Amino acid sequence: MTDISRPRKTFGRWLRRHSLTVIAALGGAAGVTYAAGWGGARSPAPAPSQVAIAAAGTPQHIAEPPRDNVQDTVQIALLLDTSSSMDGLINQARSQLWNMVDQMGRMTRVVDGKTRGAKVELALYEYGNDRIPARDGYIRQVVPLTSDLDRVSEVLQGLSTNGGSEFVGQVIQTAVTSLQWSPDPTALRFVFVAGNERFDQGPVSAAAAMAAAASKDVHVQLIYCGPKEPSWEAAARIARSDLLTIDQDQVARHIASPQDADILQLGAELNATYMAYGNEGTASVARQAKADASAAKLSPKVALERAQLKTKTSYNNAGWDVVDAVDTNGKFLERAADDELPAELRGKTLAEKQRIVAGNAAKRAELKARIEKLEAARNAFLAAERAKQTTAAPQSLETELMKTTRRVATKKGYKL
Repeated sequence: MTDISRPRKTFGRWLRRHSLTVIAALGGAAGVTYAAGWGGARSPAPAPSQVAIAAAGTPQHIAEPPRDNVQDTVQIALLLDTSSSMDGLINQARSQLWNMVDQMGRMTRVVDGKTRGAKVELALYEYGNDRIPARDGYIRQVVPLTSDLDRVSEVLQGLSTNGGSEFVGQVIQTAVTSLQWSPDPTALRFVFVAGNERFDQGPVSAAAAMAAAASKDVHVQLIYCGPKEPSWEAAARIARSDLLTIDQDQVARHIASPQDADILQLGAELNATYMAYGNEGTASVARQAKADASAAKLSPKVALERAQLKTKTSYNNAGWDVVDAVDTNGKFLERAADDELPAELRGKTLAEKQRIVAGNAAKRAELKARIEKLEAARNAFLAAERAKQTTAAPQSLETELMKTTRRVATKKGYKL
């Protein structure tokens, strides 16, 4: 009589001997199920046909590429009409700055098998304001391209409106030709211009403005504050872009969450980990605190977005903070003049300086990790609350800018 149990025993011994190979081949849930069966109660192995079906039907886990130290550049020139009727637009820019930069800074791109993050630089122009000389086209560069986000916040708070002539084509051309745009062909370069009067005013036509932008690979996005207007629609066609329309007086609604108070508290504690150096250090610390206060004054929503942004790579203050400077350049402490450093580092040996800075860096990393955990919980809470709403979010500067960014970034291989 034939012993039918022998093939099963032989197959079982083979599986046990080659279990790691089988697990690797199966991958994902199928591999875990197989390992649990053999490592635990030794339940019967699935038939070969079942194994094949499980392997074919289970999504394979693909490891994320390692992070790269190199960062891509995202440059944004924000051109705001500050004529008498535009207070709402300025307030939207103030209140939505932090969330916009946060989302821009989340963009990644895989290059040579590594994932690059993005460094965000902002510039700000105002136009259409009678306080600016007519010889300048009623146009003023408020701040050039910079990664000092607290500086951008400070100058935004200082803008005020006054009646004037809105020369949209000229302000686009001025920004395109005056700013120091990145020469990197893979960088993202944007001009966002917002206004509410006819586009075809002033000495520079839409065609000339868009040609100047195209010559430097700068994408121009037009944002009209009100219903669609024919001259802006015509300019958008020349720019090969959609015309976005917003309600400048729309105020984003804040949805309170259980995590709010803790996020704000930890965001305030982060400030104590900054170590100011150089001529601008003291002023920059004051500017940081002022930006916190301005965000809190605008709304709880803005204050929370500001606190959350502090945990992101986009919020980097290597120009005045020792911790960020060391993170950016490992030789910073070796090269920095002692009298440029904060008082707690002066007169110390290099090893002592490194130990003090490392302590602050560790404290900052711990606070950031706690905020990020709370942010994830808050985002889940907000998503659930928004799902209950029956109306779509109103169009605003924040929502429209990100629509454009996603389209342009995707074409250059960025992921958001």
